[in-house]
Amino acid sequence: MARLKHTVILDPPLSRDELSRAVAVPFDVWQGLRAEDHRLVAEDGRTVQGVALFDGAHATAGARYVRDEETAAPLAKGAIAPRVTLVEWDRAAGVALRVDGQRLGPGPTPRLAAELRLRGVERPESATLRVDGSVSRPGRQRRRWLRWFTLQAELDFGRWYASAAGTAGRPPLLVQVRHSLVRGEARATPRPAPGGAWEVEVLVNARGRGVLRPVVAVPLLVAKRMLRRSLAESLPRAAEVWRERVQPDLVRDPADSRARLLDELCTPYDQREDTARDVRAGGSAVERRETD
Repeated sequence: MARLKHTVILDPPLSRDELSRAVAVPFDVWQGLRAEDHRLVAEDGRTVQGVALFDGAHATAGARYVRDEETAAPLAKGAIAPRVTLVEWDRAAGVALRVDGQRLGPGPTPRLAAELRLRGVERPESATLRVDGSVSRPGRQRRRWLRWFTLQAELDFGRWYASAAGTAGRPPLLVQVRHSLVRGEARATPRPAPGGAWEVEVLVNARGRGVLRPVVAVPLLVAKRMLRRSLAESLPRAAEVWRERVQPDLVRDPADSRARLLDELCTPYDQREDTARDVRAGGSAVERRETD
């Protein structure tokens, strides 16, 4: 079994009211679009790029969306073109999206199915994500059980903010990954830090599964060193992205956020690339503490 623990500082934090305002923005923007045939159009007459309404009524449960080949960015080789279905769409009850796709053509065929659920838009209660992936090879049935994985993640916002305020309890963020050979789990728990920051403890466990568990134990010991190095590098980068980009975007004035999101949805992909190159920039190191 591989077990690792790291602590990372997230600063500045995000209040629950700020979270609620940020979550409402994409809901309001998508709700405000109108459908003209299969195209989606903003209130100012601009057309949403890369997305087309395939079936159902826009912004209602059952609506299905697909890639608009005329306005979408070219797919990378081997990429999967997703289809999105609105399973639930209600400000009070919540939102649920299902994404699925399959790459067609010769060679291995990857399949992807994901479902994202958010309970409560006005005041988010919880978010869950499930991703199922598999790869099949035409005419080859042996070892099919090796070519699949499942990821499940759950974030309880109430427990997160209670824990960040110093109340002990179960970790509010749980991520689990299952494969026929390996099972992994990550738990994240925030604690109050000086200056109002969040000190987030991340605990990762990985172990073999089934009859091959003793065989997998040795590779896991090797992978532990790689995972430790990966966490030591990725968590500070994630905290830096949070500080420099994510948190400032989330606390932005809602009207400004809506305008920016509409611009992103309605800007042709080649112009988006130019804007993205202007935005990308490095940042300073982020304070971090590690324990094994």
